[in-house]
Amino acid sequence: MELSPDTEAVLAYLQAYSGNTLRKMRDVGLILEVAAQRNVAALANDIIFTGAALWRVYRVWKRLPPSAEGYRTVTETFSESITALRQLLGQLLEEAPAEVQQRFQETYLRLAEGAVRNLVDLAHDLSWFKQLQNDMRRRRGESPQE
Repeated sequence: MELSPDTEAVLAYLQAYSGNTLRKMRDVGLILEVAAQRNVAALANDIIFTGAALWRVYRVWKRLPPSAEGYRTVTETFSESITALRQLLGQLLEEAPAEVQQRFQETYLRLAEGAVRNLVDLAHDLSWFKQLQNDMRRRRGESPQE
């Protein structure tokens, strides 16, 4: 699937904003492009929000030793966040082109450890996108959304 010039511009800005740290930039672009074509901005925002939340939980989870208080709760929250992001991506892809569906199925939606790592990488990028959204809201005088 070819990305529109608008989506390419958003990705270039996001890449610069992140300090060139994006890991799954093309897939973020596919999410934005499919959402724009399907006119489902709310679903795209849910994906961005859920991805950012997953990234926050992942960062906490990686710092906690398994013996730490709350480790089990954080692990459960991480698992729930993975499931939620997969479900939202599945909803978005229902009417996406076949090659996009196949890419996301193989990369993010299959039940394998590699898919979880890929989801975490995607969540990293979505977290940058959410941070950018919040920064832009602050600049306009709106309250940011966590």
